[in-house]
Amino acid sequence: MNMLKLKIGAVVTAFLLLTVAVGGAMAWNPVQQGEVEVVKTWGDSTGETLEPGANWITPVKQSTAVVETRPQTYTMSATSGQGDGNTGADDSVNVLTNDGVSVDVDVSVRYRVDKSEADTFYEEYKSNAQAQERLIRPTTRSVLRTEGGDIDTSEIYTGVGQDEMRDAVRAALDKETEGTGITIEAVQIRRIHLPEQYADAVEKKEVEKQNIEKKANEIKVAENEAERKRIEAEGEAKANEIVAESLKDNPELLKVKYIEALKEGETIYVGESGMTLTKEVEDGENEDE
Repeated sequence: MNMLKLKIGAVVTAFLLLTVAVGGAMAWNPVQQGEVEVVKTWGDSTGETLEPGANWITPVKQSTAVVETRPQTYTMSATSGQGDGNTGADDSVNVLTNDGVSVDVDVSVRYRVDKSEADTFYEEYKSNAQAQERLIRPTTRSVLRTEGGDIDTSEIYTGVGQDEMRDAVRAALDKETEGTGITIEAVQIRRIHLPEQYADAVEKKEVEKQNIEKKANEIKVAENEAERKRIEAEGEAKANEIVAESLKDNPELLKVKYIEALKEGETIYVGESGMTLTKEVEDGENEDE
């Protein structure tokens, strides 16, 4: 009888230990870096999130859903293997420009989920893949087509139009993601694919434009140089007038200047009489005197 009780006790103890071990394993919930986990009770989100590290939940009653908070990049590209969409090799955005040219635009959107709003994000989208498919992709494509329709192809090719499209997409995504837990970090227009014949024509036109600008700059430089010389000449003339006035009013200074001129072999002009004083050197004057 005692032996039976011991056996029963051992079985009960083993069962309890097993239950505790299984329960502990189920309650143990580690969270990886770059992620948070939304806590659910009987399948419904509680609004509570678990940060990276060791965490515990109530077994059976509670479960968790992983939400990535590390930065994500969603790309639509014409190059095979670079796009994140599921529409085939070419996933770029086709845009009909203001002047009727069809161009393909490669674009990337960089975003992340704010961990403090992970439960809100989970309630709306459940995963990054759904957020990309339901919000980021359609918004980006729609804005690029609308905005690109108001821009000439030459502006898109030279970069001005690309900046306008990028800014328009960023503004639209910022508005659409407000209150969703998604933060847009950057929008990048990666590349514009033009019809080959049009690309050649635009490039030729751009070269001509640059040549015209270069010529205009050369003319401007020449005009500036001419103006500099004119101002310099006026300055010299003014200086000569000042010297002439000072000589007229100071005969003694005139004598000094005359003597210096004779030494240097220069020509000077005397006062208002206009008389020229020079030093003439005869051939052989300095030879064997």
